[in-house]
Amino acid sequence: MAQEVAATIGRAICSVDPQIEVDLFPIADGGEGTAAILAQHLGAESKITQTVDPIGRTIEAESFVGGGVAILDMSAASGLWRLGPGELDPMQATTFGTGVQIRHLSKANVSRILVGLGGSATSDAGLGMAAAVGYKFYASNGEPILPSPARFSDIAVIEPPPQPLPSEVVGLSDVETILTGQGGAIYTFGPQKGLTPSMVDQLDRDLTQLVARIEKQLGNNFSNTPRSGAAGGLGYGILTFLGGKLLSGFDFLAGNAKLRNHVVEADLVITGEGKLDRQTLHGKGPFGVAAMASNCGKPVWAVAGVIEDRLELAPHFAKIISLVDENTTSAEAVRDAQGILFQRVRTLLAGSYAGPS
Repeated sequence: MAQEVAATIGRAICSVDPQIEVDLFPIADGGEGTAAILAQHLGAESKITQTVDPIGRTIEAESFVGGGVAILDMSAASGLWRLGPGELDPMQATTFGTGVQIRHLSKANVSRILVGLGGSATSDAGLGMAAAVGYKFYASNGEPILPSPARFSDIAVIEPPPQPLPSEVVGLSDVETILTGQGGAIYTFGPQKGLTPSMVDQLDRDLTQLVARIEKQLGNNFSNTPRSGAAGGLGYGILTFLGGKLLSGFDFLAGNAKLRNHVVEADLVITGEGKLDRQTLHGKGPFGVAAMASNCGKPVWAVAGVIEDRLELAPHFAKIISLVDENTTSAEAVRDAQGILFQRVRTLLAGSYAGPS
């Protein structure tokens, strides 16, 4: 998707003046599409794993391997896009399928596994992933439990696997959300996954109590660590069950791909994502690009399908372009996203461009 958007913006620019030099540099920040873009920069090749989707159906999911590193998007197996209309099941959906991918990749002679944390259909705090890599969960009566949000209150005993994974696991996140509480993953992202207000309240309570039990047995509590709430709490799961780490997806990609070198050479930087709002200012790619461009003394424009909180965004971008406006509905923008994007960029650039000096 990022590659297609960049190409469309490039065509729009060249339609105003074919002599303008355009440097296409698709980015990712941990959200969907991160793995493919990182793989392109790191020279990793596609690998298909048989696994399961968020509700347990057998699927094939893509990851990438190369240079001693494996890369996957958690959404490849556990993403919201895997579920059709009427299939949202937030109390049963788990990250087990992502765990299956991680388990297989750890056997591929890689020292590090990079996981893009975005686009999840899950709110299981990574317990499904933990079960897939060898953790066992039991009720107080000894009943084995395949963990899902519906069973959080039943989990009494957590048994680690005999051996930890041989690979370091790094979660790449585009948000800094913590796991529990009013500003945590359940309250912030639960509703978009199908949780009702009463379910949100109950699940956050159940998860808070489960975290306390996990802390007592495993000796750690990462529920207030920034990014632990990413991908329905998979960030917490990576820290707690895999001994991994969490990093800014944008910072990781920008550093490894040497994005700053490209920004320094540019006269104008254009960035964007599907929706720009106040969350953009907390770890997402467009804000990272804007901050980098500002430090380099370069103007930056932002393009988005939908824009909210313009007053908060305005200080960080020289211009902000929305596909949806008073003349274009969301449905129209979805039907012809590339065509509308082309026209928006072309019109804005034509109005700002004075031609070669």
